[in-house]
Amino acid sequence: MKRSRKTLIFAAFLAFSALVVFIVFLARPPVLVVSDLAFSTLYGVKRLKMETALSSFVLFRRVKPVVVADDAGDDIVQAAVEGASKKPLCVLFPLRFARIAHSYREKNPNIPVVLLEGRYPETVNPALFAIGNNTEDFYIYKTDISADFYRAGLAAAILDGEKNERIVIFVESGIQTPAREAISNALKDAEKPLQTSYFTAFTQFSGNQNVSCVILAGSGSEYPDKYSEVPIITFTWINPELLPDDIVLVFNDSPWVQAVPSVRMVQAGMKNGQIPSKILFVGGKMADKAAVRKLRKI
Repeated sequence: MKRSRKTLIFAAFLAFSALVVFIVFLARPPVLVVSDLAFSTLYGVKRLKMETALSSFVLFRRVKPVVVADDAGDDIVQAAVEGASKKPLCVLFPLRFARIAHSYREKNPNIPVVLLEGRYPETVNPALFAIGNNTEDFYIYKTDISADFYRAGLAAAILDGEKNERIVIFVESGIQTPAREAISNALKDAEKPLQTSYFTAFTQFSGNQNVSCVILAGSGSEYPDKYSEVPIITFTWINPELLPDDIVLVFNDSPWVQAVPSVRMVQAGMKNGQIPSKILFVGGKMADKAAVRKLRKI
């Protein structure tokens, strides 16, 4: 009888503690992440919910998506953000919403506003065209291009194995220089002096001979439709379930992946910063077991 009573008291204590934790969790200012419907649909609704739940758990506060129609006007988007929370911890805007972010910042000067630049070239900052010279009012974070391509180079060397063939890289022209440098450093560190071929458009590519790995980074999306049986590393946020079977690794720099590091940098007072992409392993059939083990370490 005494044991049952102690068990009940202990269970009640646990339930009360859990309730207190849950109330504190809900009471903390949330983080808002703005997105449009097309992006969220292609990203995958289930996947988005999982990423949001994980980020909320890590930050111990709600990370709330603010998903708006693709053709929503500035006033509607701003109303949606303000409707999601009157006093969020911070609001994360992808760069395409820079103009709206500027308007929101003017109306809410005490709320940190983050602009997520993605993989835009170092020399071209489209945010400047939308917000003029007011960049100091924002926290501006971009994808760490060098870190991403360095890891992609290491992965390509692993996928080449003992073939010592050619790596083909399709990359947008604006980031070709840092991509070349990072991949070259990776191959040097991996002691794999492989031939590399760079293209900024698929029309420049003339053949698939002696290719051991392909990297798609903002260009060459036609490649999987024309060729197969070569492992592909791709830089995209699209749901992996929608991607071709030849893809082995996905470098994802979506706002959902960048939410946690963004919040931590805001709390640390960092006005500018870089965030590496999250690597997702998706193509086991294109690599042997030894290669898979090495890839997972990356």
